[in-house]
Amino acid sequence: MLGKIVESLEKANARAGFRKGTMCCPECGGKPGQMPAEWEGLITCPACGVKASVSEWAASGAGGFKAGNADRPPVGTAIRKESSAENAAIWHIPARGKFGFFMVFAVLWLGITILVSGGFLVTIITGGKIEGNMPEWMLIPFFGIFYVVGIGMFYAGLREKFMRHRVIVGDGKVTLTKQMFGKEKAKSVSTDTLISVSQKEFYQQNYKPIYGIEIKGADGKLRFGSKLSEDEKAWLVADIERTIESGKSTGDFSTHVRNEGGIGTIKLTQPQPVFSIPIPAPGKSAIFGSLIFAIMGIVFFCVGLFVIDGSPTPGRDNDSGTGHQIGLIFSLFDNGFRIIWLLMSGLFAAIGIGISIHTFKRMRKDLRIEGNSSEIAVRSYRRGLVFEEKSFPRSQVTDIRASQSASSNGRPMKRVELIVGDRAEKIANWMGGDDADTLVADVRSALGIRH
Repeated sequence: MLGKIVESLEKANARAGFRKGTMCCPECGGKPGQMPAEWEGLITCPACGVKASVSEWAASGAGGFKAGNADRPPVGTAIRKESSAENAAIWHIPARGKFGFFMVFAVLWLGITILVSGGFLVTIITGGKIEGNMPEWMLIPFFGIFYVVGIGMFYAGLREKFMRHRVIVGDGKVTLTKQMFGKEKAKSVSTDTLISVSQKEFYQQNYKPIYGIEIKGADGKLRFGSKLSEDEKAWLVADIERTIESGKSTGDFSTHVRNEGGIGTIKLTQPQPVFSIPIPAPGKSAIFGSLIFAIMGIVFFCVGLFVIDGSPTPGRDNDSGTGHQIGLIFSLFDNGFRIIWLLMSGLFAAIGIGISIHTFKRMRKDLRIEGNSSEIAVRSYRRGLVFEEKSFPRSQVTDIRASQSASSNGRPMKRVELIVGDRAEKIANWMGGDDADTLVADVRSALGIRH
């Protein structure tokens, strides 16, 4: 039942995205040609030819950022790309050159802090008395916190105006160099252990997410570009990905870039004739979170049932027909809040219980994607025996894809789908982003799929 509700919401979201024109290709950002006849069908991008599910196209359009084209740098961009003598690709990203939100906020914050703290300082120096029971020495840590916040924002404003960046792909690594006031600071991640090149939410401004570029590896992260234009971010992500994948900067270095946010590049590997790859099960935090959700729903339902008072329904003994009807209407209005409370809390309790049961059952299963020379199968094992199985001809399996379906405590949750012929077969709908990316990379490697 819960799955049907979620699917209905996804369908409504996808239709609205297609109708409004916000739906876009998860690879190149192009617009869809037409919707498939069935929900499980695929949409083929007219621009780049990629095939993906309706859910993934809808998620790409609602992701808050656009996909870029490596061959189309934004018109008028100040970013300069060049090749060095060592055959490395270099992107020079100039400083923004103007003060923005951080500097304005810092000036106002520090101005008020200096004014207020200065008033207290003058009072102490002149021998005046400060109202209240707080000792005078407590003013130092109290205002110190305000000064730390203001100075931090002031430094962020200086970085926004004066800091330049340089991204270098070459010699088996990606290096980000930051330059400001004649000083440089460089940090690198290895291309051998690269996980993703993607846009990530860095912070929020006026309740709107602000995205930057994150190059994530097993040995660290490189983050920059939150003040670039949307087109510049999209183009840089696509261009850096393609440069890494092709090995243009060093000739032919080994690269493994995993998909994050529906946009990624993976190096071709030799297909494995036989393989068995486990599908990550939900962790203990998943069952704990769903149980907390269910308990909260039950508690709120009990509050509505036993704590919130309602008016009794009027009887017919002393009322005429019209009087009874009017009394019934007033009673319904009077009980309206309680009814809404019970319905909403009951719905939350049911959803929490359903998710808990589903999560608990999933934790007891050993799910695997397995393949041989003729077929690919999704199998569920219990005590070493096959409990459930769904198989497809290997020749029809052309890809496996991950796309963001939601987020939990700032952590992206993804759906994983196997592309079989002209259909998308769902593997998981709520999997941790890193687990989903690892699964996709491992299965693509086993299938020998270039993406």
